[in-house]
Amino acid sequence: MTKDHRKENTRQAILKAMVSCLEKENFNDITTTKLAQAAGISRSSFYTHYKDKYEMIDSYQKEFFRALENIFTQQENSRAKALLKMFVLLEDEELLSALLSPNGTQEIQSFIIRKIKLFIENDLLLTQDLSPIQAEYHSIYFSHAIFGICQSWIIKGKRESPAEMSDFLMHLLP
Repeated sequence: MTKDHRKENTRQAILKAMVSCLEKENFNDITTTKLAQAAGISRSSFYTHYKDKYEMIDSYQKEFFRALENIFTQQENSRAKALLKMFVLLEDEELLSALLSPNGTQEIQSFIIRKIKLFIENDLLLTQDLSPIQAEYHSIYFSHAIFGICQSWIIKGKRESPAEMSDFLMHLLP
């Protein structure tokens, strides 16, 4: 096995360890020592890859943010397709799901709510004439509702398919 493969395998082990840790405790309570133990590596090996857990999550979030940006950019004219792709991404990404759980990071949760809010404000969900203040509250309401539904789906074990979830949301939205 080459050095690059070992590095990538160690990184993947650390990411999986974070998923495992988030199932049991809050992100703020997870230490580097706990992550290293869960990944089956030494702390020094962890520090070879990341300065701390925040840098690790920051690195992961940047990749995720790009993927989410692509979904909203590519599907800006189709909320059904954007929602479906968002649920597919949530289904595939274990760490993302863990970060969106109640034990996850507030930063990534706030980012997703803001992205959904922008999606709504770009007139994709505004089907009626609203005053500026009504439009603001409308987008806040629906962005939090959509996020809450995603978070509940994750907590319940993603029993429904991404297509079922996006169809469900499409029926709820105006």
